[in-house]
Amino acid sequence: MRNLSGAKTLLIMAAGTAGFGVLAGCTPMMAGQMAEASYNVAKTTLGGADASAVGADERQKKLQAILNGVDIGQDAQPILEAMGEPPKEKSGNTYGFTCYEYSAVYSATEAAVIMASDGKVVFYGNSRCTTEMQDANFKSSGKYAVSNAAS
Repeated sequence: MRNLSGAKTLLIMAAGTAGFGVLAGCTPMMAGQMAEASYNVAKTTLGGADASAVGADERQKKLQAILNGVDIGQDAQPILEAMGEPPKEKSGNTYGFTCYEYSAVYSATEAAVIMASDGKVVFYGNSRCTTEMQDANFKSSGKYAVSNAAS
């Protein structure tokens, strides 16, 4: 009987040692999660960047605010002046449309365009002049169809 008690004791000690070994293996992972949680709390408490504004610098915010106030049919020139910088690209076509492209407005890779005809805004938003100035956009069923366009 004595040997059976010794075996039980040995088994209990082995299980306890194994349990501590498992906990010790989890400790680095748990410590990492705790550190990340503490970092996130500190960042939020100390006024860290809002996730929706990450990457949005002052220039982007300014240009987005200007574009948010644009109305279709509005004179384009005051808007272009308010932007405070020349467009990255300015192109025109034989249909009388002019496209002004400002790079990195919505993100590092997303540009904004202002499309104008006869000095009036006909479109503005997240796009590129290469997209907006495609000939198909000015044909009879295109985005900017004009009555004198050849089909």
